[in-house]
Amino acid sequence: MKKNNRGNRWQVFQENNPTMHICVMIIAVNVVFILLSAALICILPENEGKSLGEILRLAFTLMVNPSGKYIYSETPISLIITTIVVLLGMISLTGGTVGFITSFINGFLERAANNKRTLKLTNHIVILNYNNKVPSIIYDYCFDDVKNTYIVILANEDKQKILDEIDNMYDQKGGSKRFKNIIVRDGNPMSKIDLDKIALKNAQTVLLMMPGFNIEKGETITTDKSFEVSKLFMFVAWYFSQSDNDYKANIVVEANDAKLEKMVREYHLENNDQTAVAVNYNEITGKMLAITALMPSVNGVMKQLFSFEGVEVYIQESDSTLSVEEELAVSHSVIPVFMQGSERVYIAEDEEEFEKTTEKFVLKKKLPEKQIIPRVTFMKTEIIVVGTNSKLPYILESLQCFKNEYQNHKLHVILAGTNDEEETLKGYYGNPFYQDILMPEKYSYIIVDDIYSPMKALGDLAANKADSIIFLSDDMVSNVHIDEKPLIYWTKLKESIYTNKQTDVIVEILDSQNQSIIELRNKDQIIVSDDFLGHLYAQLGKNPARLYIIKDMITSEGDSSTLDDNDETQNAGDIICANVKEFFKDTKEDLTFTSKKELILWVYEATNHEALPIGVVKGGVPYIFARVDDPDSALDSTVLLGIKEGQVYDGDKEAIRLEDEDELVMFMVG
Repeated sequence: MKKNNRGNRWQVFQENNPTMHICVMIIAVNVVFILLSAALICILPENEGKSLGEILRLAFTLMVNPSGKYIYSETPISLIITTIVVLLGMISLTGGTVGFITSFINGFLERAANNKRTLKLTNHIVILNYNNKVPSIIYDYCFDDVKNTYIVILANEDKQKILDEIDNMYDQKGGSKRFKNIIVRDGNPMSKIDLDKIALKNAQTVLLMMPGFNIEKGETITTDKSFEVSKLFMFVAWYFSQSDNDYKANIVVEANDAKLEKMVREYHLENNDQTAVAVNYNEITGKMLAITALMPSVNGVMKQLFSFEGVEVYIQESDSTLSVEEELAVSHSVIPVFMQGSERVYIAEDEEEFEKTTEKFVLKKKLPEKQIIPRVTFMKTEIIVVGTNSKLPYILESLQCFKNEYQNHKLHVILAGTNDEEETLKGYYGNPFYQDILMPEKYSYIIVDDIYSPMKALGDLAANKADSIIFLSDDMVSNVHIDEKPLIYWTKLKESIYTNKQTDVIVEILDSQNQSIIELRNKDQIIVSDDFLGHLYAQLGKNPARLYIIKDMITSEGDSSTLDDNDETQNAGDIICANVKEFFKDTKEDLTFTSKKELILWVYEATNHEALPIGVVKGGVPYIFARVDDPDSALDSTVLLGIKEGQVYDGDKEAIRLEDEDELVMFMVG
């Protein structure tokens, strides 16, 4: 679909500034009348030889005051033209016309306030329904191509409330720039009339969000919203089936269970002309919590890969005859990762920065005589999960599959919860699938009788032995009590836990305001929140196929999602952060490199194409090699850029030296 950005920009201006739009239109009409009058009197013989400025002044004078100083000619043509000019002035400036314009303005403003005006947008992104993740989506788009991105939100919510919450997100994040190409409509997503009015047929992507919870209607977070989203998905699918457009918008569905996922997947398989994907947010967040517990640095890496603020995952047509190392040798600012059908997956800052060098890069650093066998052993072996919710099954599945894939890794998980969670804990310990990581014959679950004194139950295990502790939010309570348990646990345990510097604390937060509370008290706190999902949805708004790539990166082989026939990647590999000293334990090679490209190719060749470096973590800061917002940060340079502005590694400018305490960010080829 061709972009019509100029038309989109005008539509956004009309919608968000109706009074200013009318003012501009009135001025434009009067200017047109004056120019037309000037053109008419310019042809009169009495005005021959006069300058353009004089002609404009005469035209304006004649329109405003016909009995003024204008010198009339008695020729018929002069009488006709001056009469027309006077009539134009009367139409533009008489009280009747002003009254008509005033009435038109009032009608226009009323239609704008009542969302009755039909938008004429193309290639825009539509968000149907509203919840707490939407502000994160909007925030992320301010780091994308803002000139070519347009968002319309249609929800049965107060428009001003939505705009205020989006503004609050910018205030919390401290964003220096704001995304302005946005239209918010208060309407019914299940109404064909309302969908027509937001030009859904011409949209690029439509995001179907889980509706928020209405406390005034007595709803709590326990209210099942999946059926509402199922109905909306079927309605939107029907809507597009009635469209005569050759192009049909992509559909991205926010799901909370596998049933809705299955429905969307089956629709996609039956309708090849329309892409439809479902994002099971419990699964995505559960996998992120699991991988963060094992490799805390991945949390920062994924913030780059999930957000337009950092690098992105791109899928583009590529010459399938070129290997990764062959394409990398001529790439200037992107990292080719693997092939997906006839397309290749890249990691890059911007899709417009897919530059290639004229000279092929030749690896001059000598490869080791003996192939390096990557030692992917992680230091996190004892993990405590405090609390239960819908994400816990995915956390345990991911940890179990991770242990199966990296069999040299010792991993033990202990579950803890309150008295009302005991039956749920028993169920997990009785499940044969989790026997390897829960080890019920040696360790039992822990019951915390008093959440205000959790150390009585967790004792020295949490304070001195645990490598990672995950605090889960209770997703079966009202909005008022969201994040209550993890906040109390975290507050009571943090002093004793932080005496042991080896323990990483991961807190799941559902309310972004609670996230800011924790960050104010401890900047080093590891937080996994719905912000991840907001960034992910923003990515999918541009290309839904990125879902399979990102899921694959955080999924170990054997995970249920690797059995999805719709997933073309089929576990192409995993993103990991490995300690440099441990990873290169079996070699004494010099780990000094003259450029990022040399580091990438050397490790890739030395490990027989098993490990593809994409970045490095130094001092706790992740630097992804494909960043290009600095002119000197191409792959053949040593400049390392972090996700935040001004976050530049100021080490040796002539070389990149991997230190023992560093972590190498790699795509482990599956």
